[in-house]
Amino acid sequence: MNNDQSKSTVQLYHFWSSVCSVRCRMALEEKGVTWESKYIDLFKFDQLTPEYLAINPDGVVPTLIHNGSVVTESVIINEYIDAAFPGPHLVPSNPLAAARMKLFIRTCETALEPIALLTYVNYILPKLRNRWSDEELRAQADKRPTKFLRDLHSRGIRGEITRDELAKAKDDLETLLDDLEVRLEPGPWIVGEYSLADVAIAPYMFRLSALGQDQFWSAHRRPRVHAWYRDLSARPAFQKAVSWPDESGGGYQEVGLKAP
Repeated sequence: MNNDQSKSTVQLYHFWSSVCSVRCRMALEEKGVTWESKYIDLFKFDQLTPEYLAINPDGVVPTLIHNGSVVTESVIINEYIDAAFPGPHLVPSNPLAAARMKLFIRTCETALEPIALLTYVNYILPKLRNRWSDEELRAQADKRPTKFLRDLHSRGIRGEITRDELAKAKDDLETLLDDLEVRLEPGPWIVGEYSLADVAIAPYMFRLSALGQDQFWSAHRRPRVHAWYRDLSARPAFQKAVSWPDESGGGYQEVGLKAP
């Protein structure tokens, strides 16, 4: 973080384990941006307070505020970070590589729903039930502005998420990882050079590892994915982005998951 940003203020509203928050923390660290943490505890429903909804009406994290201007949606935030701040370029200068980067990021976004489903069942709902009654969780679910999260949380509380849905979510992840294995030829990064494509999927891989799903890649199964993730997870920006503590305590271990 050696850039002279004395006249610039950067605030990131984020949560420790949110995959989209991890993306943006990682981009900020890759660029060497000095930023102020504004922690939004999703397990205390900070994201649904009137104060937060005033800056992010969708009631999700992250939100970036740069010199008073608000930027939302992690993919857009990361493109903004790359354009607005000095440091190593995270969008390739080659137009074809940049197009391939954007296409892969769009592919990643389709994987958000299956990862959200697996995360909610195995991690989020158990932690929420350690803190709140189902009655309170139903009330909070009804307050969620976005239909996808409102429906996901409501159905989970009612026990309506089926084994077939979870199985399909895993199948969808298999498809994503098959696609990644192909794209990593010849490597070493997704579009040849390190870019926002690698940043976009990095927290998904970390989350899968926390959920015990890292059996999806190994030196023998999807070896290119295995080698790529080894190199990716060694980057200082990755390590700093994923190591933000659970400020309310408990971490993944609280619900019997391992800390990757």
